[in-house]
Amino acid sequence: MEDRLFDLTGRVALVTGASRGLGQYFGRALARAGADLIVTSRHVEALAEFSREIEAMGRRVAPLPLDVRDYDSIQRMGAAARTAFGRIDILVNNAGCNVRKRALEVTWEDWNLILETNLRGSFFVAQAVARSMTEARYGRIINIGSETSVAGYA
Repeated sequence: MEDRLFDLTGRVALVTGASRGLGQYFGRALARAGADLIVTSRHVEALAEFSREIEAMGRRVAPLPLDVRDYDSIQRMGAAARTAFGRIDILVNNAGCNVRKRALEVTWEDWNLILETNLRGSFFVAQAVARSMTEARYGRIINIGSETSVAGYA
């Protein structure tokens, strides 16, 4: 018997920003726990190798394009995700960005990029997914944020 902290067999998890870094770590953990995955990136081709890795674990995976800064992209992804698996049980809102500059050097455009990605994008992805979760009367939404979500830096 495999040693698992929790069992997600039969569940479908969506991980945004899964082309690298934490998104892939979250995806692997969910797949090891038994979940099938929907993985997203602005550049869907960047998901090819990771998708093969997940399939090699015996899980189903649907790589989908998603730009969290584009409302229509969010809606298309949500529809495609439901078509691929029929439902989404878990959302890991991981896509995010940061502009590493001193606060006095952050531009209007920099600030809009941060808010559109980390705040607006996360909210509207959650909204798109939560509709089907509400209908199913089951769902988990996990929003990922960096330490700068809590405390600012110079």
